Amino acid sequence: MEILNLDENKIEQIEGMSTDYPYCMHQRNLTNIVIPWHWHEELELGYLETGTSIITTVNAEYTIHQGDGFFINTNVMDTKRNAIPGQTALEINHIFHPVFLSGHFKSRFETKYLNPILKNRQIEVHIIRHGTPSGNAILSNLIKLKELQRNPNVEIQTRNLLSETWLLLQEELLTNFHGTICPSEYENKLRNMLLFIHTHYSEKLSLAEIASSASLSAREAQRCFQRVLHQSPSEYLIAYRLNHAKKMLLETNDSITEIAFRCGFSDAPYFSKTFRKDTGMTPKEYRNYQFSAQF
Repeated sequence: MEILNLDENKIEQIEGMSTDYPYCMHQRNLTNIVIPWHWHEELELGYLETGTSIITTVNAEYTIHQGDGFFINTNVMDTKRNAIPGQTALEINHIFHPVFLSGHFKSRFETKYLNPILKNRQIEVHIIRHGTPSGNAILSNLIKLKELQRNPNVEIQTRNLLSETWLLLQEELLTNFHGTICPSEYENKLRNMLLFIHTHYSEKLSLAEIASSASLSAREAQRCFQRVLHQSPSEYLIAYRLNHAKKMLLETNDSITEIAFRCGFSDAPYFSKTFRKDTGMTPKEYRNYQFSAQF
């Protein structure tokens, strides 16, 4: 599981994204990582270069096969993972803020071409299948976008090609989706609790504190997590802490004890026991194994 970067307003910061150029491309290896539950204003339009992955939202689960593409709408709460453990899964993802195509607020580009999709909450995730005329055209453009990023000074070409791709996507989407749905009360409450956990995971947290972040009782918080994520708040918190610990084990030389405390575990023995239950290895074994596997 990756760890989300939040700014001072608790909004997810996407690596490579800037206000003066709100587009970036991520080449992400999903083989051994899980993208945690998250949401952001930026749109995602990408494809799976290798393997099979799964995108899960509050309402559904989507499987993306090698060669297929995907679209994730603005502010959709989702998580991603490799569908086949041990098999390589490589994702190419073009991420951009709607303003990259609209130009400015309430422009004709926004109202005519973007809003029909952005404001249709029935459109959460759309799978772009290769082998269909529209799917092939979209996927061909996404591959061209990837190749384009190898060159310098491609900002205008990138926006032009992405605009062309958006028109193809819009035609495909609006023939498949009709009507709108609103996020459930459970989803809105869950967002608040996940944001609280992502911000305070390194601290000592109680169920009451997590529940309070969404103005819920402890019992209601348990019900919300179980209904949407099918796990308890404490199970989610431990998984989030463990995966931050895995990241630190691989990217720092910090001691096991220091990592345990920085990730919110009360002591090193409990951390090691929990880590071994999750991975089958001690933290030290995990660090040594992953390091040797790189060479």
